[in-house]
Parts: sequence; structure tokens; C-alpha cells
Amino acid sequence: MDPRLRAAVDESVSWYDDLFALHGLGCRISDGLWIGLGPPPPLHSAAKTVEPGVDPARAVAAVSTYEHCSVADSFGDLHLAGEWDLLFEARWLHHPGLDRPVSLPSGWRRIDSREQLSAWTARHGTSDVLLPGLLERSGFAFAGRWVDGALVADAVTHLGTGVVSLSNVWAADAVEDWPELVRVVAALWPGRAIVGYEHGESLEEALEAGFRAVGPQLVWAR
Repeated sequence: MDPRLRAAVDESVSWYDDLFALHGLGCRISDGLWIGLGPPPPLHSAAKTVEPGVDPARAVAAVSTYEHCSVADSFGDLHLAGEWDLLFEARWLHHPGLDRPVSLPSGWRRIDSREQLSAWTARHGTSDVLLPGLLERSGFAFAGRWVDGALVADAVTHLGTGVVSLSNVWAADAVEDWPELVRVVAALWPGRAIVGYEHGESLEEALEAGFRAVGPQLVWAR
């Protein structure tokens, strides 16, 4: 397996572990499948593959208690059918990061107060997902860019093993500056490679900024 893909999937699992714990939920990994031990937070899957080749029937059985939920297909090989619909198809991304010290780009700063985080999550509709307790967890770092007192761009980063994930990217003008985002991550987490997943225009913009697509990431929903 491409080690960049392995790093991206493992970091996603780490994000899930930490976020579920914040919401008071446990989890377990069994035979290549990560399973949440309770109804997942909004915008998150109830189960996700952590190794290729998982039996689709096992994935379905793992979430059988939920009428509506999603399953993250981390290697694009589950091929769920019947009542399951493909919610989206994305690509895992990897960027080697910057090999030089940098400061936060102009207008960017780390979000470190509940008031700032509230404004941040309001932009994404994630107030009930990204709870204030994340500010007290050293592995998470939220960043925003302000112009004339208005929040115009933001992102969240999460520290994994040797890599940092970049997600929840947003820009007021819908034009995400991915080279600038790379500098944001490098300023917050020096010397770390960057992983994540994107689709559509965001994927194309990330690739133009030096990210590499390293594998498929599908999400199935019912």
C-alpha cells in the first residue's frame, strides 16, 4: 500500500477517535473495520474501513441498528448496493509540507476562544459537531482569516502520527487559496506532511497547489 494513503486513512481514524471521544462515544476496530459505539455526530460515518478488502456484509451488519447512517469506504472497494446510495466520491490527498519555517499568512490567526470558534462553526453549520472542548485538545488547531473584522476564510487541522489533516476548508468568495492553506498548516505544525480528502473544484485546486491524489474515498449512505 502507498504509505501516503496509509497515512491519510490512519489520520482520518485518529480524527474519528478523538471526535467521538469528545462526544462521549466509544469505538473499536475489528477485522479492518472501524466502528463507532453509538450514534455518530452529524456529518460523520457510523463505520469506516481501515483496511482494503472488508466484506461488504460485515460493514452493513456493523451499522444494522441505524435506520439512517453512512459508511466511509476508505479504499473504494466496498461496492454497497440495494438500499445504499453513493453520497460522494472523493480522493485522498497528500502534500509533503514545507521544508522551511514560515509564519501565518497575512490576516490569518489561530482561533483560541469560544466566541471565535462559534463564529467559525456557524459558517459550516457544525456547531453541534466541533464542540468548544476541541479548543482544549492540543491535537486540534482552528485557523481563520479576517479582513476588516470579517471572517473570510478558515480551516481546521488535526495532528496525527507524523502528518496533519486539513479539512473544513471554507472561503467567503468560494475561492479557496490552497497554496496559502499549505502555509497555514506549515506555520501551525512545522515540518509535517499534510493529508485530507476533497472532491469537485476543491480537489482540482488542491492538486494545482501540489497535493497528490493517493486513493479513492467513498461514502455510502442510507
